[in-house]
Amino acid sequence: MAPLLEVRNLQTHFHTQDGIVKAVDGVSFAVKRGETLGIVGESGCGKSVTSLSMMRLIPCPPGELAGGQILFDGADLLELSEERMRHIRGNRIAMIFQDPMTSLNPVLTVGRQITEALELHLQLGRKAALARATELLHMVGIPSPSKRLESYPHQFSGGMRQRVMIAMAISCNPELLIADEPTTALDVTIQAQILELINQLRDELQTAVIIITHDLGVVAGMTDRVTVMYAGRVVEAGSTTEIFANPRMPYTIGLLRSIPRLDEQEHRKLTPIRGLPPNLIDLPAICPFSPRCDYVQHACLHQNPPLRDVATNHQAACLFDITIDTPIPERPPEGLLV
Repeated sequence: MAPLLEVRNLQTHFHTQDGIVKAVDGVSFAVKRGETLGIVGESGCGKSVTSLSMMRLIPCPPGELAGGQILFDGADLLELSEERMRHIRGNRIAMIFQDPMTSLNPVLTVGRQITEALELHLQLGRKAALARATELLHMVGIPSPSKRLESYPHQFSGGMRQRVMIAMAISCNPELLIADEPTTALDVTIQAQILELINQLRDELQTAVIIITHDLGVVAGMTDRVTVMYAGRVVEAGSTTEIFANPRMPYTIGLLRSIPRLDEQEHRKLTPIRGLPPNLIDLPAICPFSPRCDYVQHACLHQNPPLRDVATNHQAACLFDITIDTPIPERPPEGLLV
């Protein structure tokens, strides 16, 4: 089956007074209809910028889509006119934004913001659009949905605003749903309901889903494949089962070691990843994770390792064959500054 979305060597840069920030630097991945892809990584690794690039919502200036292709159903989104892109955005491709307070219009009622997309993309009349909006608010767990259509965003709690964003995103039954931290500010009960709603949409309509999150538990339970990002690049990619069972990039191993797991038979101490992500301005041509890596070697400071096949449909950007069972050295090699 041909992928619904294929991102090829995407590059998104931001021009600042200090230099060019390569927020997304050669990212590639694909997602098929009915498939769920998880994109994970620390804050600042380029996950959200990648999603905004796919929607063509990067502010220019200072942002720039500097290169690559975003092929959606065979058409390159980077080559479409803004008018054609408006017919795709919110209709065939929808996004649940990370911060609902800044994404919702504060001077329009919630009902108007939902019905606007329904009237524009689905050609619904005012009465039908209101009925659909009421149904959507009920689906995402907002009480008294017909009354709350007349409320403004500031009259909702943070979690309820997030649910409104989800209702808006799924209103037109999109072919591709991009969920950027979809369960932020929600309690665990509502989280489960929202994730079940996304799964239902995927199963019934064969919607492709991209979930961007820090929550590896969500990734383990919902996704078919995982893409791990670091410093604006993909550092590991593969099936969810393979990534969790046999991670091969030290950064992915560090992420898994820093969270508790229910499937472990004995207690272990959680190990955080030391240090901070690198400055993305003028990154040196070395492995960007090397200053924080427990397994760093001299060769890591001489090249930036490309993605290589480490198993069937599993790639990792590491020069060495590291696994989660590889013991951590007590100290880096002599003379190596990290």
